[in-house]
Amino acid sequence: MTWDFDIAIVGGGPAGSSTALHLVRREGFCPLRIVMFEKAVHPREKPCAGAVSSWGLDALDALGVSIGVPFVPMRGLRVVTAERSAEHRASLGIVIRRSAFDESLWNTARQDGVVALDGEPIVELTRVAEGFCLRTPSRLLRVRLIAACDGVGSSVRKLLGVREHSRRGHLFVLETPLTAADEALRAGMCVFDLRIADRGVNGYVWDFPVPEGAYGAVSRGIYHSNSVPRRNLKKDLLESLSKRGINCEVSSLRAYSTRPFMSGAPLTLWRVALVGEAAGIDATTGEGIAQAIVMGGIAARSLAQAARTGEGNLERYAEGVLGHRLGRHLLQSAWLAERVYGNRGRVWRHWLAGHSQACEAGALWYVGRPIGWAAKFRLGLSLASTVARAAIREPSRLDYPLETSSSPTI
Repeated sequence: MTWDFDIAIVGGGPAGSSTALHLVRREGFCPLRIVMFEKAVHPREKPCAGAVSSWGLDALDALGVSIGVPFVPMRGLRVVTAERSAEHRASLGIVIRRSAFDESLWNTARQDGVVALDGEPIVELTRVAEGFCLRTPSRLLRVRLIAACDGVGSSVRKLLGVREHSRRGHLFVLETPLTAADEALRAGMCVFDLRIADRGVNGYVWDFPVPEGAYGAVSRGIYHSNSVPRRNLKKDLLESLSKRGINCEVSSLRAYSTRPFMSGAPLTLWRVALVGEAAGIDATTGEGIAQAIVMGGIAARSLAQAARTGEGNLERYAEGVLGHRLGRHLLQSAWLAERVYGNRGRVWRHWLAGHSQACEAGALWYVGRPIGWAAKFRLGLSLASTVARAAIREPSRLDYPLETSSSPTI
């Protein structure tokens, strides 16, 4: 069969552009044999907090890709609980506006020679011998391999009948001006307010500094991983903002869904690699941009090898993700989300905000950097001590015992 392209990348966000850039710049794949599809037209609106940890920035830097859009550095994090708060100052990454960031990466891939078609949704996907027939409203193409980089509402997953195995997470986000109480934000800190978890939310309320624009200078929102369903997430956010004297219109809230990565989540299909949020994002933090960039590099290696050898089995991609620090991080995140959030996680949250070493370890983990064994040992002792004291004071608050054998390696 005559193939129009060897690799089709569906989705024009960070996952798709990263996969294309890694294919061309690192794997040496011919850009004219790669086609990218995006259903919207860049620059497209994308509700998102916009945090890109240094994990993703390092991956782009290794490709020679610079950040060509306005951004605000993340100079640390502040964790807030009902009883206390803790801060850790360190360079964690940047906050961008997704519309500008995604367009910049898309244009970089286009300038590298990749065939980039935005405004063309995939409406039909048919398996043929050794590949696919892919149809958009404008054209019919034959491709050998597909990188599904099209996010939580992945059209590739839907057209191929991939079953959704877990609930989706939910977020509401808006932007407001700075207030007098936003001292941490003026210092470039990102605030993770865990008090909302005491109400049963599997997540947190955030305040992130963002580049100045039409809406203001602070991204505020609420993240809920949805391991336990919750119907009043919008109300939870509005009440949290109101208590801090921040008034906003309900109409200004923008909602979107997420797909947290879970153990057993599919990463490959026949001749298809699921990349970025099409596979899943960090269940604890709700972050997916940096993870998508790193995952795009892993996908590019497997796709290039499969295209050159004619193999259709992309199991090496799945093995590559799960064997990579990224895969371990995502599995750890799924495990932690079940323990840190909701009513079950009060002791864990108290420990995180009450110990500077725990906050520092959380910052390192957030950016994908390893935590030394000595630090892990000290953290384990500290957590065990906190759990023991909580068990003595309020046994009902200790819903999860300290686990050892079943917990993943952090």
